[in-house]
Amino acid sequence: MVESPPGESRAAWWRRTAAARALKNRKTRPEKVGGLIETMFARLGIAEKVERASVVAEWEDLVGSHIARVARPVRVHGDTLFVEVESASWRMELSMMRPQLMRKLNAGKRRGRIERIVFVQADGRYSEERDGQG
Repeated sequence: MVESPPGESRAAWWRRTAAARALKNRKTRPEKVGGLIETMFARLGIAEKVERASVVAEWEDLVGSHIARVARPVRVHGDTLFVEVESASWRMELSMMRPQLMRKLNAGKRRGRIERIVFVQADGRYSEERDGQG
């Protein structure tokens, strides 16, 4: 019979040594939380949705502060990004810039790409040509 060290109960000793054995026998290394989250998103089937939605949080970095001051992403629905624009003139300007904006938003992405941008003026008017083509 194995004796526990003096001053330690047999149950406490067993738990401590069992935990040590479990760590020693562990076959995987610790993983970064980001990797675990990506794996979880993939298992849930929402990885592409999350990737598409990331453009909302990254908007200013992707399009620049000049555009971000006059246009803000409102939501992503499917593969479509809805962007609210402060005026009709900016809505027209951004509509003409749609191909360049699409390239910036999708740069480096293999999945979860934005396929369409709809510019909505603050008063509710919108422009929804696909990729700058009527």
